[in-house]
Amino acid sequence: MNPELDESLIRDLAEPLVEQLSPAESGELFALLSEAHFAAPEAYAHQTGRPGPLAFGLPELTVLMTPVLLAAVTEVVKYVARAAAASGAKPTSRLIRRMFGLGRKPGDAATSGEPPAQQPSGAQPPGADEQPLVLTAAQWAEIRDIVEQVALRGGADASQAQLVADAVVGRAALTGGIG
Repeated sequence: MNPELDESLIRDLAEPLVEQLSPAESGELFALLSEAHFAAPEAYAHQTGRPGPLAFGLPELTVLMTPVLLAAVTEVVKYVARAAAASGAKPTSRLIRRMFGLGRKPGDAATSGEPPAQQPSGAQPPGADEQPLVLTAAQWAEIRDIVEQVALRGGADASQAQLVADAVVGRAALTGGIG
């Protein structure tokens, strides 16, 4: 499946960030806000002055982080898919999941430092034939800028937008996606 269209991938990348940045939006609220976002992703930012279904009319209200993070992660996935294709790698959801440490279980070799479990003779774990995608520092800086701009468009103030951008890039750094 095209990673840019993989709603499950985008939810899986955004959910831990929502739990980190806005725990009150996790669980059922995250699921509801995700459904609303994917039903009308164009309504995310209301640059025309007409608020969309995920916007609130009072500036005093806190910006919901779920729509901000879903929109930001969508742009990150698009960027990473283009970078993978440009480097000759096949841009897959699995490649992006691995890049952000999704699918690893506690105790996996990638996180525990222990050797991987033995596979049956001739068998390889899923995705073993995929080369990991390593982005440059400049590419990560560009991703950070993209996330910050998406957050600002979604109504986050400058400090919130910086926090969101740092969280997205920091998640990749913590899970080994930055090399």
